[in-house]
Amino acid sequence: MRIPLQLAVIFAICVAGEFLHRIVGVPLPGNIIGMVLLLILLCTKVIKPEQISGVSSFFLNHLALFFLPPSIAIMAVGDDILSKWPLLLFLCIAFTLVAIAAGGRVTQFFIRRQEYRENLALRAERLSKRAERNGTIGGEK
Repeated sequence: MRIPLQLAVIFAICVAGEFLHRIVGVPLPGNIIGMVLLLILLCTKVIKPEQISGVSSFFLNHLALFFLPPSIAIMAVGDDILSKWPLLLFLCIAFTLVAIAAGGRVTQFFIRRQEYRENLALRAERLSKRAERNGTIGGEK
């Protein structure tokens, strides 16, 4: 797909997320709902990653630009933030640790799952070789 069409697909998903938030009353922000919709569409292969790869690459390559508006907004309310810096520091550290722990758990889960699959494949291979040596196929002689 060309970039404008890819951008239109992403924009339509964002609009659908906003629609669900405002009209249906889903208690999540519209942009989060849109990201979840995009994830669902990608996981179910309704949208293939190749179909939005051009615009996705652009967004990832220019990600720093998307942090400018929130950063400027934070500077605009700097006095309020400075008065609450201990709480903000605590929250930043706490949620960083939570994110690290969650990432570690997810990584461990996928590593264990991969090891389990590899062990199953090795067991199946050993059983197959043992059956060949014994002259059996499928447990029959």
